[in-house]
Amino acid sequence: MPKHSKHRARSSFTGRRRLAVLALAVAATGTGAAAAWALPTTPADPVVVDSLTVTPSAPGAGATVTATAKLHATKRTAVQALTIAVRGADGTHYDFRGAIPTTLSSTQKTFTPDSRTFPAGKYTYFVAYEVNNTWHNLTPIGTFTAGATTPTPTPTSSPTSTPSATATPSATASPTATASPTTPSASPTATASPTATASPTPSTSPSPTTSPTATATPTPTTTPTPTTTPTQPSGSGAAPLGIPGTWRSVFADEFNGSSLDSSKWNPNWFGCPTCTTPPVNGDESGAYAPSQISESGGSLHLKAEQKPATVNGKNYAYTSGLVNTNGKAQFTYGAFEARIYLPASGSQVANWPAFWTDGQNWPADGELDVMEGLSGQACYHFHSPSGGPGGCAPGNYTGWHTFGADWQPGSVTYYYDGVKVGQITSGITSSPMYLILNNAVYASGPTATPADMQVDYVRVWQH
Repeated sequence: MPKHSKHRARSSFTGRRRLAVLALAVAATGTGAAAAWALPTTPADPVVVDSLTVTPSAPGAGATVTATAKLHATKRTAVQALTIAVRGADGTHYDFRGAIPTTLSSTQKTFTPDSRTFPAGKYTYFVAYEVNNTWHNLTPIGTFTAGATTPTPTPTSSPTSTPSATATPSATASPTATASPTTPSASPTATASPTATASPTPSTSPSPTTSPTATATPTPTTTPTPTTTPTQPSGSGAAPLGIPGTWRSVFADEFNGSSLDSSKWNPNWFGCPTCTTPPVNGDESGAYAPSQISESGGSLHLKAEQKPATVNGKNYAYTSGLVNTNGKAQFTYGAFEARIYLPASGSQVANWPAFWTDGQNWPADGELDVMEGLSGQACYHFHSPSGGPGGCAPGNYTGWHTFGADWQPGSVTYYYDGVKVGQITSGITSSPMYLILNNAVYASGPTATPADMQVDYVRVWQH
């Protein structure tokens, strides 16, 4: 995820234009929870929910819950994603997995997403759909209590409140950025110079820099040999959102546990689970520590805080979280997807969060940036010896969104919320790559701490 390369020493953002985007007020849900990610429904909404239920209506804590919605549309409506959203009393997202793109019409449709479990607590649930990169919440709104001893109310046609929402205003240009990540197999090195252009252009090849090392005693001396495919996926959607083709699941983590799954993920950049490590890129302002990584409420949490750290004699103002699958799962080609909550600074993406893949020998093996927050925007790039072309998607991508990429021989096509936002056809490599998620801090861009980058799931498919 560097600048567009998180891997190497990223260069500054000087000369890059920042896009002014519309600031939108976000209301609170009827439970007093934090903001939801959909726009409030208006009476003229073409999609109508005929019924909405959860079974059982009063589940035990940790019991499997199934939701079913029956709905139709007053006019033919193609939606990017249809889901049943769930909010905890504190605003935490517990949405049912299995959101689908579909077309709604006057014929009633029955929608049943993947079942899931809930910890003890009170919940609000409702149908939500996305059109033109904008989410809409629908009534009725139901409530249930997990771990309750008596049944709780089911949805009615007259909800007491409407869940809050965020909108996605469009931007006017798509700047690109460059940089290059370091390879954890030995020691991350490289630099690159970001450029601002309306259309993706290759960047210059990164040049080596010094090689940071972890500070704790257990430092890796050799790079583990990654497997070509991971163990049996723990869960997955039927297919990647918006990406055409026939797919089979080869990796998935739904983050439904109480701690990071060490069979799939390594904490920190150098694979040292107990270390505080240097940043991936020299332009970052924070170190990485396992204390900033947690799993709860159905999500992975990578928290960036203004918590000073000293690594290898260098002081960092911030500490944040990073996880990777190096040595545990790597892939050549496929569809890569994650549903991520991006922290906000106003209406811009805060800090430098990223979802990306990287090979063992950078840049020869390539680097695929599915999404990285650059100067407040959500951007995509592909790095190789021939450069780092890419672009940024117009709109506000703060809050919950789904980011995907279809890596095929000779091309990578990028999809945000199931909509194609760009394609790169130059310099596409074919070496295996592993997955990386991190919430970096770049103090010269839109910055907000504490900031919790949340990940609902990560999934990989292949043909």
